[in-house]
Amino acid sequence: MNFPDLLNHGWGLLIVALFFGGSIFVHELGHFLAAKWRGLHIERFSIGFGPKIFSWTRGGVEYRLSWLPLGGYVALPQLADMRGIEGDSSIDAGAMPPIGYRDKVIVAVAGAVFNIIFAFLLATILFFTGRPTSEDRASVEVGYLSDTLLNAAGQEVTAPAKAAGMQVGDLIRYIDGSPVKNWDDIHQGIALSTGTTTQGSREIEFIVERDGEQVTLQVQPIISEGMKLRQVGLRPGFTVKVGAVFPDSPIEKAGIAPGDTLLELDGQPVRSIAFYTDYLKDKGVQPVSITFEHEGTVKTAQITPEEVIVSTDGRKAVLTGIAAFDTNRSLLYQTPTEQLKEVAITTYTNLRALLHKNSDIGISHMSGPVGIIRVIKSAAQYDMLNTLWIVIFINVSLAFFNMMPIPVLDGGHIAFATINKLRRKPINPNVIASLQGSFMILLFGMMMYVTFFDVSRWISDASESAETRAKAVTPVFGNPENANADTPSSTEE
Repeated sequence: MNFPDLLNHGWGLLIVALFFGGSIFVHELGHFLAAKWRGLHIERFSIGFGPKIFSWTRGGVEYRLSWLPLGGYVALPQLADMRGIEGDSSIDAGAMPPIGYRDKVIVAVAGAVFNIIFAFLLATILFFTGRPTSEDRASVEVGYLSDTLLNAAGQEVTAPAKAAGMQVGDLIRYIDGSPVKNWDDIHQGIALSTGTTTQGSREIEFIVERDGEQVTLQVQPIISEGMKLRQVGLRPGFTVKVGAVFPDSPIEKAGIAPGDTLLELDGQPVRSIAFYTDYLKDKGVQPVSITFEHEGTVKTAQITPEEVIVSTDGRKAVLTGIAAFDTNRSLLYQTPTEQLKEVAITTYTNLRALLHKNSDIGISHMSGPVGIIRVIKSAAQYDMLNTLWIVIFINVSLAFFNMMPIPVLDGGHIAFATINKLRRKPINPNVIASLQGSFMILLFGMMMYVTFFDVSRWISDASESAETRAKAVTPVFGNPENANADTPSSTEE
């Protein structure tokens, strides 16, 4: 690993500690300050669970950092007996004065409130700076339709979207009755869909705009080979630009330079990188007419792709010489309220899909601490503003999740307090302790299960990426037999 890589990894880890750890800290700080305000006894403030790494005591409160980075807690004996989760206590909770219903609710809800406040502050920053986005992510246009896909069994099958009559150039307006405004909505709408036919087969309803009219299409998705999610075979339509070119390549000889826009291949519009690469693959080393825009002028040239070595094992590919593609980029400005609303809807949609009987989303598709750390670390190495957006999402989701009426979560404390108030007598402490212990085991078990898949995906992706980089060589154009197969590199085409 070279020095720039070390800097990137170090920066990524620093941002993870700042934002992931910070999100947990903010949540627990809410409980801590609310407990102080309401006069509750505070025994411990911990980031992480399990044995402590180090600790100090101030004002009668133990502050500690613990080994299991799965969250944190504020030990409040008057709120709930959580010794089975938070560790032994020197305080006899039964001997302490009871607290009222209002105090319990305020303290329990304060963590989620602080996460929302933190998310709002970050969203305010993005409101002024704008959130980077690209034309492909902002698109609702169908730019490419796959002919075939690999299903969960590894079999090649006809791509559902094309089979249902979808066409390149269609504008997707609704998926299963819900409006979509960008490709993230479309991707999520497909993956999280729960529709079925009367016979029980998977089905997604698309409403597309074609030639100014709305067309309804019933698409029967497959389950993909990799992530085991619903898939139909769509790619977004967007302006395809040249990011970099290889020297002496057909593209360079045709006068096409970085920043130029690709318009047509043999008269067919280029609205997707997948179309460009697939068309050339089918065409082979035959001449191709390419229309492009260079410095505001539309030009047409004839190019003949070349077959060049692209791997150390001698594998060849037919390429024109584009080393990297690009597209138009812009900044998306949304008010903090709009941002939080978007994240809240997405969080609710994900949870609904997870619980729906017809959904193909399972716990294995969720991300635990390891998955979240990976996302933050990766984003931090490229774009700080998009990292803020991810942290907003994490904080809103954390608030949403913690308010669910599940024992050991904040919503569970509120549920127990409400039941006690309605019954006008407390639930048997042994019953509460048993429920909390059981759900804590389930919660940690689910965390471990999710973490297993997070780690597996991380290792698999890292191994595949490392293997690809190790085998890749810089294609040499004009004289392929002299290609240096021992020089590792990477190509985008």
